[in-house]
Amino acid sequence: MHREFARRGIEEVIVHTGQHYDYEMSQVFFEGFQLPDARYHLNQRGKTNIQQTASILAAMEEILQQEKPTCTLVYGDVNSTAAAALASAKLRIPVVHIEGGVRSHQLYNPEEINRRVTDHLSVLIFACTRTDYQNLLREGFEEDRIFLSGDIVKDALLYTIEQHNIPVKRGDYICVTIHREENVESPERLRSIVEGLLQCQLPVFFPVHPRTRERLKQYGLWEALQRCKRVELREPQGYVQFVKLLSGANRVFTDSGGVRREAYILEKPVIVPIDIVWFPEILEAGWMKVVEPNPQEIAHALKHFEPPSAHPEIFGDGKAYQRIVARMCQFFEGERSSICAS
Repeated sequence: MHREFARRGIEEVIVHTGQHYDYEMSQVFFEGFQLPDARYHLNQRGKTNIQQTASILAAMEEILQQEKPTCTLVYGDVNSTAAAALASAKLRIPVVHIEGGVRSHQLYNPEEINRRVTDHLSVLIFACTRTDYQNLLREGFEEDRIFLSGDIVKDALLYTIEQHNIPVKRGDYICVTIHREENVESPERLRSIVEGLLQCQLPVFFPVHPRTRERLKQYGLWEALQRCKRVELREPQGYVQFVKLLSGANRVFTDSGGVRREAYILEKPVIVPIDIVWFPEILEAGWMKVVEPNPQEIAHALKHFEPPSAHPEIFGDGKAYQRIVARMCQFFEGERSSICAS
């Protein structure tokens, strides 16, 4: 996105809200994609979901009043997304939402709340998949507000693989990412996940999210993982390093919406230990298996789950960023070209 904005001479003001406050979880992305430094940095460490949303909302009011952008561009479904969208709408600044229309049956899931609020406040909504687009139509969104763009996650992934000449193959290990509140804040669920990893008898590479690490230690599970020679616990990875890890995996075990997409794009079987089916096309294609928090079921899936040979195209052709910027330019034609990206 940044390169396309620059090519068209559009000023981009980046706001780093600090929701992912750990260095490894944020700064490495700026470095990996050669992004300019954020003009604004907000510190959201140690806050609850509600405190974080309220704090970002208040801070964004000051930033938006100072910058007076043509629009505010928000991504995904995190607290920053909803807070920036709400602040902008209250100031009558148009909101553009990338990755809109994603839905699940978990109405009170934090991400579900954020994306539904943001979609309704946005003048332009870009959907990653046809299902997301149809979700918006069913909910009554006007067709001139929604656009099937493809997925910028795929754009970034293909660009990174090409730029760094990363080989993609089915290796001999499981790549694991676990960070969702439903899993890490439940001692029972997290214990079942750990026991499933220990029982699977396969090499496991596990970059550990900071909150996940804290809970593993708190619930007395960290030492068991450390003692297992098959499990390699790693610090959070930079984007390029993680793509290399993902590209060489045999299967992927994740509760992340982004990682399940990346795994599918790289033709990796995906096992998901949470009953929130974002991007149901992956499940319908047979490339994703949802498992209960049961150690035996988890271990069996990690060892034996295989998808069918057919691999439908779900997330576009890797050029979503061009369509998104072109549609934004068309929509805001004649207005001052300034975008606040949060």
